[in-house]
Amino acid sequence: MVFFSGSISAQEYFRMSADFTTKVKPATGKAMLTKGEVYYDKYSKELIYDINFPDKERWIVQDSKIFKLKNDSISHTDEIPSMNEFTVFHLALNSNLTHFGLDDAKFAISNIEKKGDMVVSYWNIPPQVENMIETIAVAKKQNRLFSVVIAGQNNKILGKQFFRDYISIDGFEFPGTIIQIYFDENDQQNYQVMEFKNIKLNDIENEKNYHYELEN
Repeated sequence: MVFFSGSISAQEYFRMSADFTTKVKPATGKAMLTKGEVYYDKYSKELIYDINFPDKERWIVQDSKIFKLKNDSISHTDEIPSMNEFTVFHLALNSNLTHFGLDDAKFAISNIEKKGDMVVSYWNIPPQVENMIETIAVAKKQNRLFSVVIAGQNNKILGKQFFRDYISIDGFEFPGTIIQIYFDENDQQNYQVMEFKNIKLNDIENEKNYHYELEN
Protein backbone atom coordinates (compact mmCIF):
# COMPACT_ATOMS: atom_id res chain seq x y z
CA MET A 1 0.00 0.00 0.00
CA VAL A 2 1.35 3.44 -0.98
CA PHE A 3 0.44 6.57 0.97
CA PHE A 4 0.56 10.09 -0.48
CA SER A 5 1.09 13.06 1.81
CA GLY A 6 -0.15 16.56 1.11
CA SER A 7 -2.87 17.68 -1.25
CA ILE A 8 -3.01 17.75 -5.00
CA SER A 9 -1.71 21.09 -6.26
CA ALA A 10 -4.12 23.54 -7.77
CA GLN A 11 -4.47 23.83 -11.52
CA GLU A 12 -1.75 25.97 -13.07
CA TYR A 13 -2.94 28.37 -15.72
CA PHE A 14 -0.28 29.46 -18.18
CA ARG A 15 -2.18 31.00 -21.07
CA MET A 16 -5.52 32.60 -21.77
CA SER A 17 -7.57 34.07 -24.57
CA ALA A 18 -10.73 36.16 -24.59
CA ASP A 19 -13.01 38.18 -26.80
CA PHE A 20 -12.57 41.86 -26.00
CA THR A 21 -14.24 45.18 -26.70
CA THR A 22 -12.48 48.48 -26.05
CA LYS A 23 -14.33 51.78 -25.90
CA VAL A 24 -12.22 54.93 -25.75
CA LYS A 25 -13.74 58.33 -24.98
CA PRO A 26 -11.13 61.09 -25.23
CA ALA A 27 -11.73 64.46 -23.59
CA THR A 28 -12.04 65.92 -27.08
CA GLY A 29 -12.91 64.22 -30.33
CA LYS A 30 -14.95 61.16 -31.22
CA ALA A 31 -15.30 57.99 -29.20
CA MET A 32 -13.58 54.91 -30.65
CA LEU A 33 -14.60 51.26 -30.58
CA THR A 34 -12.30 48.27 -31.10
CA LYS A 35 -13.25 44.58 -31.08
CA GLY A 36 -11.29 41.37 -31.40
CA GLU A 37 -9.57 38.57 -29.52
CA VAL A 38 -6.62 38.78 -27.15
CA TYR A 39 -4.07 36.01 -26.49
CA TYR A 40 -1.42 35.80 -23.78
CA ASP A 41 1.11 33.17 -22.73
CA LYS A 42 2.84 33.88 -19.42
CA TYR A 43 6.01 31.97 -20.33
CA SER A 44 6.71 33.63 -23.68
CA LYS A 45 5.19 36.91 -22.37
CA GLU A 46 3.78 37.60 -25.82
CA LEU A 47 0.60 39.67 -25.81
CA ILE A 48 -1.32 39.46 -29.09
CA TYR A 49 -4.41 41.43 -30.05
CA ASP A 50 -6.19 40.03 -33.09
CA ILE A 51 -8.45 42.92 -34.06
CA ASN A 52 -11.43 42.50 -36.38
CA PHE A 53 -13.17 45.88 -35.94
CA PRO A 54 -13.01 48.60 -37.17
CA ASP A 55 -10.22 47.18 -39.36
CA LYS A 56 -8.57 43.78 -39.48
CA GLU A 57 -5.25 44.23 -37.74
CA ARG A 58 -2.89 42.43 -35.38
CA TRP A 59 -0.93 44.00 -32.55
CA ILE A 60 2.07 42.10 -31.14
CA VAL A 61 3.49 43.32 -27.83
CA GLN A 62 7.00 41.95 -27.23
CA ASP A 63 9.41 43.33 -24.63
CA SER A 64 9.44 47.11 -25.10
CA LYS A 65 7.83 47.29 -28.54
CA ILE A 66 4.39 47.04 -30.04
CA PHE A 67 4.21 45.94 -33.66
CA LYS A 68 1.06 46.72 -35.64
CA LEU A 69 0.48 44.45 -38.61
CA LYS A 70 -1.88 44.58 -41.56
CA ASN A 71 -1.98 41.62 -43.96
CA ASP A 72 0.91 40.08 -41.98
CA SER A 73 3.17 43.05 -42.76
CA ILE A 74 4.39 45.48 -40.11
CA SER A 75 2.68 48.82 -40.71
CA HIS A 76 3.83 50.60 -37.55
CA THR A 77 6.16 50.08 -34.57
CA ASP A 78 6.06 51.90 -31.24
CA GLU A 79 8.51 51.91 -28.34
CA ILE A 80 6.71 51.34 -25.05
CA PRO A 81 7.71 50.59 -21.45
CA SER A 82 8.36 46.88 -20.92
CA MET A 83 5.22 46.18 -18.88
CA ASN A 84 3.86 42.80 -20.01
CA GLU A 85 4.50 41.37 -16.53
CA PHE A 86 2.19 44.03 -15.11
CA THR A 87 -0.68 43.39 -17.51
CA VAL A 88 -3.90 42.07 -16.06
CA PHE A 89 -3.35 38.90 -18.13
CA HIS A 90 0.04 38.08 -16.61
CA LEU A 91 -1.05 38.95 -13.07
CA ALA A 92 -4.23 36.89 -13.28
CA LEU A 93 -2.43 33.83 -14.68
CA ASN A 94 0.07 34.06 -11.81
CA SER A 95 -2.66 34.54 -9.17
CA ASN A 96 -1.08 37.89 -8.34
CA LEU A 97 -3.81 40.32 -9.29
CA THR A 98 -4.94 41.17 -5.75
CA HIS A 99 -2.04 43.56 -5.10
CA PHE A 100 -1.55 44.45 -8.77
CA GLY A 101 1.77 42.56 -8.71
CA LEU A 102 3.42 45.23 -6.55
CA ASP A 103 4.48 42.79 -3.84
CA ASP A 104 6.38 40.61 -6.33
CA ALA A 105 7.96 43.72 -7.86
CA LYS A 106 9.63 44.60 -4.52
CA PHE A 107 7.32 47.50 -3.71
CA ALA A 108 6.62 47.77 0.03
CA ILE A 109 3.40 48.72 1.80
CA SER A 110 3.67 51.97 3.74
CA ASN A 111 0.15 52.06 5.15
CA ILE A 112 -3.15 50.18 5.16
CA GLU A 113 -6.57 51.56 6.00
CA LYS A 114 -10.16 50.37 5.84
CA LYS A 115 -12.66 52.51 3.94
CA GLY A 116 -16.16 51.12 4.16
CA ASP A 117 -16.11 47.67 2.58
CA MET A 118 -12.70 48.25 1.00
CA VAL A 119 -9.15 47.74 2.25
CA VAL A 120 -6.75 50.31 0.78
CA SER A 121 -2.97 49.77 0.79
CA TYR A 122 -0.44 52.51 0.02
CA TRP A 123 2.85 51.49 -1.54
CA ASN A 124 6.35 52.96 -1.32
CA ILE A 125 7.90 53.72 -4.68
CA PRO A 126 11.37 52.34 -5.63
CA PRO A 127 14.01 55.07 -6.24
CA GLN A 128 14.19 54.37 -9.99
CA VAL A 129 10.61 55.59 -10.56
CA GLU A 130 10.27 58.17 -7.77
CA ASN A 131 10.75 61.01 -10.25
CA MET A 132 7.54 59.98 -12.07
CA ILE A 133 5.32 58.44 -9.39
CA GLU A 134 4.87 59.46 -5.76
CA THR A 135 2.27 57.02 -4.48
CA ILE A 136 0.22 54.02 -5.58
CA ALA A 137 -3.01 53.18 -3.76
CA VAL A 138 -4.51 49.72 -4.26
CA ALA A 139 -8.04 48.99 -3.07
CA LYS A 140 -9.42 45.49 -2.45
CA LYS A 141 -13.09 44.64 -2.12
CA GLN A 142 -14.20 41.13 -1.11
CA ASN A 143 -10.51 40.18 -1.41
CA ARG A 144 -10.47 41.12 -5.10
CA LEU A 145 -8.61 43.97 -6.75
CA PHE A 146 -11.07 46.85 -6.99
CA SER A 147 -9.01 49.89 -8.01
CA VAL A 148 -5.52 51.27 -8.54
CA VAL A 149 -4.79 54.99 -8.25
CA ILE A 150 -1.40 56.37 -9.29
CA ALA A 151 -0.31 59.83 -8.12
CA GLY A 152 2.66 61.96 -9.11
CA GLN A 153 4.32 64.92 -7.50
CA ASN A 154 2.17 66.90 -5.03
CA ASN A 155 -0.31 63.97 -5.07
CA LYS A 156 -1.52 64.90 -8.53
CA ILE A 157 -3.59 62.01 -9.87
CA LEU A 158 -2.00 60.56 -13.00
CA GLY A 159 -4.39 57.69 -13.61
CA LYS A 160 -7.04 55.43 -12.15
CA GLN A 161 -8.13 51.88 -12.96
CA PHE A 162 -11.25 50.09 -11.75
CA PHE A 163 -11.81 46.34 -11.99
CA ARG A 164 -15.39 45.03 -12.17
CA ASP A 165 -17.60 42.06 -13.06
CA TYR A 166 -15.18 39.30 -12.15
CA ILE A 167 -15.38 36.02 -14.08
CA SER A 168 -14.52 32.85 -12.13
CA ILE A 169 -13.42 29.63 -13.86
CA ASP A 170 -12.22 26.73 -11.68
CA GLY A 171 -10.28 28.96 -9.29
CA PHE A 172 -9.13 31.42 -11.95
CA GLU A 173 -10.50 34.95 -11.63
CA PHE A 174 -10.43 37.73 -14.19
CA PRO A 175 -12.17 41.12 -14.31
CA GLY A 176 -14.83 41.22 -17.01
CA THR A 177 -14.63 45.00 -17.12
CA ILE A 178 -11.64 47.32 -16.67
CA ILE A 179 -12.23 51.07 -16.56
CA GLN A 180 -9.20 53.31 -17.01
CA ILE A 181 -9.18 57.07 -16.45
CA TYR A 182 -6.13 59.03 -17.48
CA PHE A 183 -5.36 62.72 -17.78
CA ASP A 184 -3.91 64.63 -20.74
CA GLU A 185 -1.56 67.60 -20.64
CA ASN A 186 -4.55 69.88 -20.01
CA ASP A 187 -5.68 67.77 -17.02
CA GLN A 188 -8.77 66.63 -18.90
CA GLN A 189 -10.11 63.16 -18.22
CA ASN A 190 -9.97 60.49 -20.90
CA TYR A 191 -11.78 57.18 -20.50
CA GLN A 192 -11.10 53.66 -21.72
CA VAL A 193 -13.37 50.71 -20.95
CA MET A 194 -12.29 47.14 -21.80
CA GLU A 195 -14.79 44.31 -21.60
CA PHE A 196 -13.93 40.61 -21.79
CA LYS A 197 -15.96 37.47 -22.39
CA ASN A 198 -15.56 33.87 -23.64
CA ILE A 199 -12.34 33.34 -21.69
CA LYS A 200 -10.41 30.17 -22.56
CA LEU A 201 -7.60 28.78 -20.41
CA ASN A 202 -4.60 26.59 -21.27
CA ASP A 203 -5.57 26.21 -24.92
CA ILE A 204 -2.97 23.88 -26.47
CA GLU A 205 -4.81 23.22 -29.72
CA ASN A 206 -4.25 26.66 -31.26
CA GLU A 207 -0.56 27.25 -30.59
CA LYS A 208 -0.17 29.69 -33.47
CA ASN A 209 -2.57 32.14 -31.82
CA TYR A 210 -0.18 32.67 -28.89
CA HIS A 211 3.09 33.13 -30.74
CA TYR A 212 3.99 35.22 -33.75
CA GLU A 213 7.32 35.08 -35.52
CA LEU A 214 8.11 38.56 -36.78
CA GLU A 215 10.04 38.84 -40.02
CA ASN A 216 13.44 40.52 -39.81
